[in-house]
Amino acid sequence: MTEGLTIRPYRYGDEHKLLETFNLVFREVCGPDYVDRTLEQWQWAYPNHPAGHRISLAVADDGTIASQYAGMPMLYDTPWGAQRLIHCVDSMTHPNWRQGLKAKSLFVETCMPFWAHSRTIGDALFYGFPVDAAYRIGKRYLKYEMMCVVDYLIRDQSLGPIAAPAGVEVELARAVPPDIGGLYDVVRADKQCLLRRDYQYLDWRYFQSPSRDDYEVWAARRSGRLIGLMVLKPQSGLAPDSSTIADWLVPEGDAEAADALLAKAVQRQLDEQRERLMSVFPGWSHEHRYLLSRGFVETPSANWMQRRMIHNICIPQVTAEFLAENWWYTLGDSDLA
Repeated sequence: MTEGLTIRPYRYGDEHKLLETFNLVFREVCGPDYVDRTLEQWQWAYPNHPAGHRISLAVADDGTIASQYAGMPMLYDTPWGAQRLIHCVDSMTHPNWRQGLKAKSLFVETCMPFWAHSRTIGDALFYGFPVDAAYRIGKRYLKYEMMCVVDYLIRDQSLGPIAAPAGVEVELARAVPPDIGGLYDVVRADKQCLLRRDYQYLDWRYFQSPSRDDYEVWAARRSGRLIGLMVLKPQSGLAPDSSTIADWLVPEGDAEAADALLAKAVQRQLDEQRERLMSVFPGWSHEHRYLLSRGFVETPSANWMQRRMIHNICIPQVTAEFLAENWWYTLGDSDLA
């Protein structure tokens, strides 16, 4: 018990009170444009997540959720085999429990059993994209380590279309291509630390999502063989008036596949009359260099709202130096796209 609250894992049925607090908090944070999270969205993100979930709650006697620390396990392929990385999201504290907190906030008290459980069962690390207040608390009490500031790659609409190479067909996918496993294996050979983009994950992430209509999944084929996959959000992005390349699965050595998919992304940007086409890849990556060669410009996220990526490492094999040079990611790996 903490000041009349019980801190415990999520139990079936908590979701209704949890959503009441969630929507109260995020209406306050996000302002008049905020749209309440629905039960369908919550069920997709947590109970229906293929790798499970982590949720720690501070619960009042009447069932009100005073605080939450939550995460989505993500399965990564690494030099040490498959590892679970926990994407920490949706942390919150009810306004009625933000006053009078001493050395540690309720946010921290709610987090502690979450992290203890994850470490006990062998999760490799925690990561997230905290807002300023959560970052300050996390850095002080939870040993958040800054991995990087997440800046954007942006291509302006004034550059016009990109010519698509002959011999590569690009089609809109209505489901995850059944031969995605072969493509993933080729891409995986280029990467040291990569979220496992298999059929189950991609189907959950983009086709089962309540926001599925926001995404377009484009498949590139050469003589019928799958050689690339791109997920596009043509009508929205973190930068104003933008379309977003949210996910990307293309072998590093296949420039034609990359150009065919990028040509489609630019075409859709122009169709939607969006000023910017944006994406995010690690600054050291082949994909980052590729987009720079196609007219994209490195653009600080701080031009609008700075985004930072933090982590807390749980197992000795993983080091901050390894992550800085080998952790490959896109916006689709997070809740930012």
